[in-house]
Amino acid sequence: MKVALEEIFIDLAFILFLARLWGSIFNRFGVPAVLGEIFAGLLLGPSLLGIVEPSFVIKLLAEIGIILLLFQIGLEVDIDQVKKTGFQAFLVAILGASLPILLGGIASYCLMKVSFTAALFVGGTLAATSIGITVRILQDLGKIDSRNSQIVLAAAVVDDILGVMLLTILYEFAQTGNFQFFTTFTYIFYILTFFLIAPIAAHFIALLIDFMARKLKSYDFVPSTILSLIFFLAYFAKRFGAPEILGAFTGGLAFSRRFVIPFAASLRVSSATVKSVKSIIGPLSLVFTPIFFVYVGLEINFKEIELNWYLLGYFILFSLIALLSKGLAGILIKGKIYDKIFVGLAMIPRGEVGIIFVEFGRLSGLFDLSLYTTMIMVVAFTTFVAPFLLKFYLEKVGAYVS
Repeated sequence: MKVALEEIFIDLAFILFLARLWGSIFNRFGVPAVLGEIFAGLLLGPSLLGIVEPSFVIKLLAEIGIILLLFQIGLEVDIDQVKKTGFQAFLVAILGASLPILLGGIASYCLMKVSFTAALFVGGTLAATSIGITVRILQDLGKIDSRNSQIVLAAAVVDDILGVMLLTILYEFAQTGNFQFFTTFTYIFYILTFFLIAPIAAHFIALLIDFMARKLKSYDFVPSTILSLIFFLAYFAKRFGAPEILGAFTGGLAFSRRFVIPFAASLRVSSATVKSVKSIIGPLSLVFTPIFFVYVGLEINFKEIELNWYLLGYFILFSLIALLSKGLAGILIKGKIYDKIFVGLAMIPRGEVGIIFVEFGRLSGLFDLSLYTTMIMVVAFTTFVAPFLLKFYLEKVGAYVS
């Protein structure tokens, strides 16, 4: 549907103002701002007032917002900490993905009597962790730089990769009825190749930008060059089969002062260039990132949900599976029980990743209205409850969490 230009302007006016307003109101009462931004989306969207539609332009700006956020997070990631916790993060990701797939798949297959493929889609929906929402919650709570948050961040990245692989395999299987081993292997190879090459290639580009800035004695060209690189990496991530947000994340890593190429430890981006990049990305992220979380709210339409005892029962069941399966994900990390619980709680929100799985399940004809409604409710519930659980937990035992 074609949208008039002036309608997009007024939509953006509502989105930007209300996102900041409700984010600040929620934050004022001790609730993470991200929930206020999602609430702004629910308020403006079909769930309540219905004055803003999730158009292509709004979706595009939302994608830019989450891309900028992931680039910004990549800049702040402590590579040494990730190296130390990498294996633990991998264990968290594997357990956090396999448990929901297993439990969600069995529950939907045995109780709802859906097909085996549909059951795997249900499991995939519950397995996905929204890295964007998780990161934003940790930022709002002032925990993004902690050791456990680094584990969560790395695990969420692995979760996203596993989720995209699973989604592609299942969608192709749903369409063709066959499992293409060679196609799947090639797809996985492309993604892994991208994550090996992209950070190193981007780091050399960062060094080139750094060299030019020092020679020209000017950083005026840096803003447009940085944005160009971010979009370039997002494009190639998508071309390689990975989510575009992970391409931006590798770009942030490449610009980090902590990023070191093996056998070339002296090749680092200067602190002046990193400072310039941060001063550029920070304000842009502050404007565009809330659009993404508003868009998450716009995508949810509670008016389409026709509640009955049947749906309510399955909603409770799958919500418990969603909470417990991710909550147990942190049990394998080294540390105190407080740390394990914190990691598990931080892995709970599904957000936009879960919505993508549900949409693909519907588009492929595997989800009927009841199953589609149930899973949308579960995704929305985990998105809303995670910040409250984390905040409550940190208020009670935050002093014991690393």
